[in-house]
Amino acid sequence: MDRRGIGESRCSETHDAVRTHVDWITFTMSTNYFQNTDDPYADAIAQAFLDMFGDTVRRDVFGGNWAKNEHSRAPYMDAWRLGETGITLYASPTLTHCCVEISGRGCETLIEKETLGVVLGLCKERVTRIDIACDIETEVTPPDFVEQKSHVRMRTSGHYTSSTGETCYVGSQKSDRFCRVYRYNPPHPRCNLLRIEYVFRRDQAKTVANACATEGTDAVSRAAYLAFGFSHVVGIQEGGKHANITVISDNHKGGNTVFWLVDTVAPCFQKLVRNGVIKDPDAFLLRYFLSET
Repeated sequence: MDRRGIGESRCSETHDAVRTHVDWITFTMSTNYFQNTDDPYADAIAQAFLDMFGDTVRRDVFGGNWAKNEHSRAPYMDAWRLGETGITLYASPTLTHCCVEISGRGCETLIEKETLGVVLGLCKERVTRIDIACDIETEVTPPDFVEQKSHVRMRTSGHYTSSTGETCYVGSQKSDRFCRVYRYNPPHPRCNLLRIEYVFRRDQAKTVANACATEGTDAVSRAAYLAFGFSHVVGIQEGGKHANITVISDNHKGGNTVFWLVDTVAPCFQKLVRNGVIKDPDAFLLRYFLSET
C-alpha cells in the first residue's frame, strides 16, 4: 500500500477571503483476533492501525496515551481518546471492526502538522463520515445565505439562535448529506466568519473523501454548493473547478435515475447556463441528451 497519502493542500485550501478544509473524519478498520496472544482485543486494534497506516503513521499520528472513556456509543462497548488530540477510538470485542473519529479540532491539529492528507489518503475507502467546512469572511447571516437558493429540493430544516451564535440546517440530519450554516457572536475569535459545513455519510462520505484526495476541498465545496442549491454570491468563487461527488449505485434505474438527474445533474446544468458556459441550452440538450445517434 502506498503510505504517501495525498497532498496536504488537498485537505485545506485558502483563496482570497474563503478557506475550505476537512473538518471531521470517521472511518472504520477491520479487526482480526488472534487467540495466541496475551491480549487479543488490544493486539487486534494495534494490528488494525498497522495494516491501514503502516508503522510510521501509526506511531506519529496515533501513538501516545489512549485514555479509556467512561462512556461509548452504539454499537461499540468501549471508547478511548488520544490525549487532547480530538481523536477517539471505538471498539468492541464482539465486532470485527473498530471505528476512529477525528473531530474538527483533531483535523486542524493534523492539518497544522501536515499529516491529515496522509491519513485521509490511506483511509478514504473506509470513511463513513466526512465534513467539509467553508469559512467565508463576510457579514452575511446564516438565514440570508440559505434563503437564496436555485432550487428547493434541499429545504431549510431548522433555524436556531443562542447567546453564542446562529445556525441554519439544510436537509435532513438523518440523511446521507446535510448542511449547517452558522456564525458565532462576538467576542468569539471566528465571529467575522460565516461557516458552511457540509456533512456526508455512508457512500456519500466515501465519494467525497476520494474527491478530496484527487481534486481538493475547494472543488468539493463548489460541487456541494451546487448540490444543495445555494445561490448566494458569497458562497462560491467563480471560475474554479467542481469535483464529481455524485454517488451512482448499481440500482440507479427508473425512478432512481430520475431522482439523480433532478437532484444532482439539474443544479449543475442550471449553473452552467447562468454563467454562460452553455450558450444554447436547447441545442445542448438536443445534441447530448435527445440525439438518437
